[in-house]
Amino acid sequence: MAGLDLDFMAFMLLHVIATGIFLLVDLRGKTRIRAFTEAAIVLFVPVFGLLIMCLFKLMGSILGLWEGQTPELESQGEAFFTGTQVDDDIVPLNDAFLVDDQQRKRRFFTEAIKQSMVENKNILQMAMHDKDREIAYYAVSMLTTRMEKLETQLFEGTSGVLSGKEQENLPLLQKYADLLKEYISQRKFIDHVTWRKKQGDYVGLLAHLTKLCPDNMEYYSEEIKQLISMGDYTMAEQAAEEFMQAFPQREEPYLKYIELYAAWKRPEELQQKLSEMKACPMELTPEALRVIRYWDRGAVNHG
Repeated sequence: MAGLDLDFMAFMLLHVIATGIFLLVDLRGKTRIRAFTEAAIVLFVPVFGLLIMCLFKLMGSILGLWEGQTPELESQGEAFFTGTQVDDDIVPLNDAFLVDDQQRKRRFFTEAIKQSMVENKNILQMAMHDKDREIAYYAVSMLTTRMEKLETQLFEGTSGVLSGKEQENLPLLQKYADLLKEYISQRKFIDHVTWRKKQGDYVGLLAHLTKLCPDNMEYYSEEIKQLISMGDYTMAEQAAEEFMQAFPQREEPYLKYIELYAAWKRPEELQQKLSEMKACPMELTPEALRVIRYWDRGAVNHG
């Protein structure tokens, strides 16, 4: 009996070793769940399980059943769209800050800066507050360079635009407006006096552009937004009236009125414009409907 027990133990030991070898080989070309499932079949069906799985794989190779299959496709399924193919070691810069390895994160960011790939100011501002001093230094350096370049472009355009010599040069005025918009968006890096001066220039230019391009809603909307930011509600109301006269059948002027009266804390006027917008025979966008629901709830809560 002792001899039989020893033989059984030796057989089971060999069987477990064979199952382990099968699992290690199977893990190379399969997902973990599939490899462990096949190994379980081999383990719980001694001898025959190993024979069945080996025959199954042999027949699959002969018939070409495994061609073109990868672990990724098996685990995720085939995507219904195909995006841009990138190398495996490429990480989106916005996600690079989530990388734990400081050396890799530093390499991603510094290489992007050297190749002038970083244009998103939000990414640069995130990098400025990174714990890695080298990344923060590169980010500050690049933002400083961008601001210097922007200030140079503004200086070059100011003489012609603000002197009145190019009042009808629409492409030049539009380009200068874009520069001013980008410049004042960097408020954290500009002294208060300069920022206010450039914001005033921007508002004045937008008012002029609404005259040159009366069909462009963006200039009306941006002018009102900046006037609200400045706290000049009376001028913002006047600009909103011009916006309404230019686009009486659009929802955008109403939304700007509502934004203005909310900032101005004038609930009666706000509710009046809200009622006018609901009564206007036009199809409202989801954004307008969201605003209506929000202020309708506010009226109920404060009624």
